[in-house]
Amino acid sequence: MRITYIDLVSGASGDMLLGALVDVGLPFDQLQHALDALHLPGCHLTQERVMRGAFAPPK
Repeated sequence: MRITYIDLVSGASGDMLLGALVDVGLPFDQLQHALDALHLPGCHLTQERVMRGAFAPPK
């Protein structure tokens, strides 16, 4: 079991937090399944790896 502590003293945007979790190993399918369980109409996730300037970790 892995435990992650997130210190949000300065805040964090939802999309950046979700992207970071997927980037460190959270399976995207697991995240999608959790969202589907909320039964929110019109909500969906997409996954796309992008390069912004010099920032894009190799995968």
